[in-house]
Amino acid sequence: MITEEMEKRVLDALDDREVIDLTAELVRINSVWDPAAGTSEAPAAQHVAEWARARGFDVQVDEVAPGRPNAIVTWQAGPGERTLMFEGHTDVVTPGDLSAWRYDPFGAAIVDGRMYGRGTNDTKGNLAAMLVAMAAVKKSGVELAGGLLGGVLCDEEDRMLGVQDFIRRGHADRVTAAVICEPQDGLICISQKGALRARFEIIGRMSHGAMPLSGLNTAPALSRLIDGLHTLESEAVEDTGRDEYLGWPSFTPTVIQAPARGAPQLNVMPREAVLLADIRTVARQSHDDIRSALARLAERVRHETREHYRNHDRRMGITREHDLIVDLEILTDRPCTFTDRDDPVVRAAHRATERLTGRPPQYAGVPGATDGTFLWALKNIPIVTMGAGDRQVPHQVDEWVDLDQLVETARIYALTALYYLGTRGKA
Repeated sequence: MITEEMEKRVLDALDDREVIDLTAELVRINSVWDPAAGTSEAPAAQHVAEWARARGFDVQVDEVAPGRPNAIVTWQAGPGERTLMFEGHTDVVTPGDLSAWRYDPFGAAIVDGRMYGRGTNDTKGNLAAMLVAMAAVKKSGVELAGGLLGGVLCDEEDRMLGVQDFIRRGHADRVTAAVICEPQDGLICISQKGALRARFEIIGRMSHGAMPLSGLNTAPALSRLIDGLHTLESEAVEDTGRDEYLGWPSFTPTVIQAPARGAPQLNVMPREAVLLADIRTVARQSHDDIRSALARLAERVRHETREHYRNHDRRMGITREHDLIVDLEILTDRPCTFTDRDDPVVRAAHRATERLTGRPPQYAGVPGATDGTFLWALKNIPIVTMGAGDRQVPHQVDEWVDLDQLVETARIYALTALYYLGTRGKA
């Protein structure tokens, strides 16, 4: 059994200042994936690798794509079948317009107990917290049953290449549970929304803007697709209701490009248009059904738009080809995740949170998707997502994290590892 003395040894080994310092060091590294600007996750991954090796961890650096490495930090605490993974990502989103920031996005300024900068919240603060927590468990000398693995992964913010490479190389084969270290404001998240990303391409005919009848405009099809997505969302809301942890399903048009490539011009009616849709699902929805509904929507819009032009041209007394095309491509398809509250990793997270906050934990779901989706879907690894940071702050100007909460999170991570791995012979 885990004793108070063991808890004390682990918590005494955790250096609060190191959590803050490592967060600042990582935030000051611009790890936006931007080949044109010459920035990537590589310097952040290298910094973590050097930090972890200096503390006696085994570290493997895998190149996922040119300039985009994963750093795999491991320590076998003792004999046992369990391996607990902590997962955090090194990439951050663009800061956008620098003039809109009060603080340098890569300066890690500390003001009134908050650290400001891109990644403080999502998720370099939690990445630092998980690494310092792992180091504290190792330094404490408590004999555990099993191992710890830190997955310091690239490309979480886009296609999640890092976690897919991690799985493909076999690193996940030994993982029995994972803590996904993302800003959840102290909540224990046992569910994540599913994600379907769709790309609609409409092909008409290019023409001069002053002579639209010599071409075939893609705009009517675009408007019908947007309206159709809204209808699908309304039907999903009606059919599924509000999920206890995840809230409402959504079908959101996010990107409209017309022309699909090249510079737009006011007096040119483009040949091609693209609409991207970000669809987030809850547990009761079927992704197979959604893919079928999207395909039907594309076909219906093609038919209705062609019919619209036939009727229009009949009234105008003109003749032209109505060969408009509406194609659908599914870009990503990730299911909802759910880990039972009785799973050992959830029980460990619950106990650690209650022990350090002095109050019963609150449970919730992740409104977006994380790298944990792939661990759960492809490897059946139970996951729990938790970490410091206001859930509304990621990707905003003047991103910040509360430093007291961040240090408390590192302590929660450390005790979660202690409770999950237990002592030798007791796991």
